[in-house]
Amino acid sequence: MFRRILQLRSARLGLGLLSAILLLAIIGPLLAPYSPLAGSDAVLAHPTATHLLGTDYLGRDVLSRILCGSTVSVFGAVLVALIALLVGAIPGILSVYLGTKFEWLSLRVADTLTALPFLLFAASMTALLGNGIMQAMVTVGVLVAPAYYRVSRAAALSVARSQYIEAAILSGASVTSIVRKHVWGKVLPPIAIVLASTMGHGLVVVASLTFLGIGVQPPQPTWGGVLASDLGYLSYRPYAPLFPTFLILITVWGFNLIADAIRDVAGESGRVLLEQNAASTLETKQKSARRAKPAPARHDLLPSTRTRAAPAAAASDVLLSLKDLTIQHSTTGNEVVRGLSFDLRKRRVLGVVGESGSGKTLTCRAILGTLPKLFQVSRGTIELKGRDISEFTRKDWNAAHGRIISAVFQDPASYLNPAIRVGKQVEEISRVKNGLSRRLARAHTLRLFEALQLRNPQLVFEQYPHELSGGMLQRVLIAAAIALEPEILIADEATTALDVTVQAEILDLLLDLKDKIGLALIVVSHDLAVVAKLCDEVIVMKSGEVIEHGTVHEILHCPQHEYTRLLVAEHNSYGLDRFLKVGEVEKLDHAS
Repeated sequence: MFRRILQLRSARLGLGLLSAILLLAIIGPLLAPYSPLAGSDAVLAHPTATHLLGTDYLGRDVLSRILCGSTVSVFGAVLVALIALLVGAIPGILSVYLGTKFEWLSLRVADTLTALPFLLFAASMTALLGNGIMQAMVTVGVLVAPAYYRVSRAAALSVARSQYIEAAILSGASVTSIVRKHVWGKVLPPIAIVLASTMGHGLVVVASLTFLGIGVQPPQPTWGGVLASDLGYLSYRPYAPLFPTFLILITVWGFNLIADAIRDVAGESGRVLLEQNAASTLETKQKSARRAKPAPARHDLLPSTRTRAAPAAAASDVLLSLKDLTIQHSTTGNEVVRGLSFDLRKRRVLGVVGESGSGKTLTCRAILGTLPKLFQVSRGTIELKGRDISEFTRKDWNAAHGRIISAVFQDPASYLNPAIRVGKQVEEISRVKNGLSRRLARAHTLRLFEALQLRNPQLVFEQYPHELSGGMLQRVLIAAAIALEPEILIADEATTALDVTVQAEILDLLLDLKDKIGLALIVVSHDLAVVAKLCDEVIVMKSGEVIEHGTVHEILHCPQHEYTRLLVAEHNSYGLDRFLKVGEVEKLDHAS
């Protein structure tokens, strides 16, 4: 992010201004020619060689007071912003992820602070805590915090239900990791704007409190104090307020430039802006160097030749067991899934077919522990490797997601953060969950990409989601899902949006993964051809109930229920019968 910001001239200007102001705040007292508290007989003197900015009504050197007051003014404003950021922004983000109790409590606190009279509360708190600069800044920071809370909460809510956040949750990422990797980048631009305004507001607050005798006690110098002392003698020195005002404006301008730069480079629009700037710069350089001999460096992107070792085979056992699962709508009480039961064993593939709205996806989300808030498991059990998931804590789910169970959904672009390179997103899983270094996590990701038959893995690693095709994105999503070698993979309509050729490649890939790493698969699909190619047994659902359950041969060749017969008949009209024969031959060859 910082390197991208530096590509903008406005950001470099803002950093230059703030660096100068920060330097002034640090060494300003050392540069002061006089003591900021020492008076003289030269009262309200105009600028001279002795007093470059003149003197105030007590004969004190104005330049010395401005230089010495820069420390309190600048660091006071920074302190206000940091306190507001800590008290407001962090709870605002966490209120989206830490449950309804924390959300309700934080909202009530923010509402209360917003309703308090600003200066009256500041004066009351400094009287209670003590009349000092630290007490005043803490009080002001807490009062400003609700603005950060509202902004950060709104930004976090805008991405909380994004599918790439859900993908991160299913990979086992913790709340801290999700906020740091996916949410903070979205929240930072609006917070940066509030931060800039808070910095400027902090400078004004210091001046206001000084004028009221709160916080900074005279004769301690501040920019606001110098400004306040000059306002009473404008008839003698009408230009006097210009000096502290200029410094305040320069500081606020610097913060605004930085905030605007952060906003401009954030997200997809920022990436496009930087690419346009880079292209314009490159074109300018090429025009100026037409007579020079070009010598561009070439970097061959050679994919790794290392293959992923398959884990040792284990005894077949039940990985997932559903018994009489019933899912209910919390508001209406309607049962959307009723009495669903099945067992899933290692290296087995279970197909789930049925019409839209039959409860297939809700069943998958119940298994993954990600049911929407309006739905709940009202009856029955889901056991994951012998443990009832109703007893799982957040820590248990973080451990299970990615390592025991993972998922791949349709529309893979929605499950990848558009502002982060795809390789970095997959790499992050290994770094967070396995504690790998950046180098080892990158190597592991490249091996995954190669195993999933992505051409030029190193090139794909550096690309953004919008630069890849649908089939490539689906392979990247599968790489993220199997990065921790889970035992169960749920593929919910994972090939629906792909063309026939790519769909066949993904199906072959899933079969290959089942054999190589021992995956057990749950395949949700409308397409019986997909089920015929992949599955060992099939569940047919209609209106939330299982109407038929059996082997692939039993369901597709000897259907018992009228709805199942209708599904098979409709698919036969599109050539399913020929595909079934080919698929059965392939399965026999594969088994032999």
